[in-house]
Amino acid sequence: MASNLLLIPTAIERDKIMSRLDVSAIDDGWVTQLCGFGQIAAAARTSQLIAKHHPERIILVGIAGAFSGRADVGSAYRFRRVTCDGIGVGAGETFRSASDIGWAHFADIGDEIELGGWSDTSTVVEGRLLSVCAASQSESEADARADRFPDAVAEDMEAFGVAMACQMHSVPLEVVRGISNDVGDRDHSRWQIDKALQAASELVIRLLDRR
Repeated sequence: MASNLLLIPTAIERDKIMSRLDVSAIDDGWVTQLCGFGQIAAAARTSQLIAKHHPERIILVGIAGAFSGRADVGSAYRFRRVTCDGIGVGAGETFRSASDIGWAHFADIGDEIELGGWSDTSTVVEGRLLSVCAASQSESEADARADRFPDAVAEDMEAFGVAMACQMHSVPLEVVRGISNDVGDRDHSRWQIDKALQAASELVIRLLDRR
């Protein structure tokens, strides 16, 4: 029997999320697994898990940073599309993405992957999730990314890798991100991880209840 997958990047996120999920929300049809930190681990691990479990549906949940003024810290969001930033040529103002220089990541998969396969879009934000290889380390880096992607709502480090694996295996993916901090803020004392994961857990429960 196929088991749908609830993927969480790190053990810290998993422990906090699972302590908040109502156990009745997950039945025998769902398996919770770590997908790993960053694009490479997330893509490889997701592909491995799809081959093992043959899921009909995958949900990725964890924390992300919000671009200033585009999302509320402590809230959770679902995303319509994810865009990769960081794979290509150059750095900073000279950076050009894979698609910009005429390369696909694989076959016909470019820098952006549409998410979906679900009927209810009531909690989906219009802007994109920007999935990066290295998180913004300063406000100036965050501003530069925000300028290049004016509709980017949040920044994460796994969604594009997971989406790539799902695209290759034709498995619908939903991405839920709790907003723990502002993009570029590396002072963890200001982060609201618990509040973000509480909001993300509540949103996941709503999705599981619609299975």
